[in-house]
Amino acid sequence: MKNLKNIVRISVIALFISMSFTSCEQREDWRFPELGNGGFIKFVERPFSWEGSDTSNGATITKYHIGEDPATSSFNAAVEDPNGNVASVDFFVTGDFAGAPAEAIPFGSTTSFPYDVSFTTEEMANLFGVDASVFQTGDFFEFTTVLTTTDGRVWVSSQSACPDCPIDPTDDPLDSGTWNGGTIDGVILMGGDTGDNFLIPAVWYRVKYLAASE
Repeated sequence: MKNLKNIVRISVIALFISMSFTSCEQREDWRFPELGNGGFIKFVERPFSWEGSDTSNGATITKYHIGEDPATSSFNAAVEDPNGNVASVDFFVTGDFAGAPAEAIPFGSTTSFPYDVSFTTEEMANLFGVDASVFQTGDFFEFTTVLTTTDGRVWVSSQSACPDCPIDPTDDPLDSGTWNGGTIDGVILMGGDTGDNFLIPAVWYRVKYLAASE
């Protein structure tokens, strides 16, 4: 009987140890994945002329005025990868002018930085297959991007991964928001003056044929 009691005691201890190891393994599985930087690119320098923001599909994005006369206007800028984790980026452009196609068309792509995103009116006319004379004061081009980071993840600038999320984590969760889950938080997306430097995201922006107001 005494030996039986010892066997039962040892069995209970062994079972307890086994459960402890199982519990530890489960806790390992429950760990949150390590967080890192997402896909993001910015302008190397602030393009002429930063004019605050516009609204596109519910998102607030940066805009630039390059002059009211398309015949003499051009956009001059280059982009960089500040996080150092972008493997490739594809640029797409949608035109807002008479006869413009509804769908975005490819503008360019790169796997290295800095990358020149400059264009002239004639170059945009060739890209869209139209005569340059169709562009008028007030027309604009809207650029979006698809970025692939070195870990294989894809970030779509204009695609929200969570359309019903609150605008800010401290907001009422019942309020619908527009987290840009595909690439970056909407607060960063809109850009602006941050004091010593301008926040100049290049993942989603507009370029307008309008005179600079500055």
